[in-house]
Amino acid sequence: MARLFTIISSFTVLLLLFSDVGMAVETAPKVAGGDANVKRLCTDTPYPDLCADMIARYDECKGADDKKLVGMAALTTATLLLKASGDASPGLQKQRYPDLTKADEVCFETCYKELTNGGEKLDNLCTSKEGSDDIGMAQLPEIRSFIKENNGAHAQWNCDRCRPANDKKTPDDVSKKNDAEKAMAVLEVLVNKVTK
Repeated sequence: MARLFTIISSFTVLLLLFSDVGMAVETAPKVAGGDANVKRLCTDTPYPDLCADMIARYDECKGADDKKLVGMAALTTATLLLKASGDASPGLQKQRYPDLTKADEVCFETCYKELTNGGEKLDNLCTSKEGSDDIGMAQLPEIRSFIKENNGAHAQWNCDRCRPANDKKTPDDVSKKNDAEKAMAVLEVLVNKVTK
């Protein structure tokens, strides 16, 4: 009888252990598609965690080659730029800060256009030249040129310049070092790695 109790107890402990392991696997965060390529590509970027997130949001990242992974990162960057442009809208900023000067509103209008144009241009380059919308089939040499042109024009992917008074600044999608700005910095490193 004691032996039977020991066998049942051992079996119960094993079942509990396996169920705990199963739950841990289900609740564990997805690590960049579990792909070593993602980790290797993102290591030298200014924001490795953001880089991995930019790629891992697409299921297709598992086992993808470097160029396709960079294309996925470019698509995420375009999305973040367009999201930031919505936050840069002068109307939205006027609601948040009723005391915005006319000059601040004009500045936000300019910033809104820059973010929107940047996001749309990058989004258009995230398809193949043949027009394929397969995720990751980006025109990487053209994206590299796009980044180089914007760097040459000293483009800023934030609207901090439109809020001169620090006391009215609230962190949002257009603050300095917002996700879109960080994503552009990451994308520049990635594109330079895979294009010559």
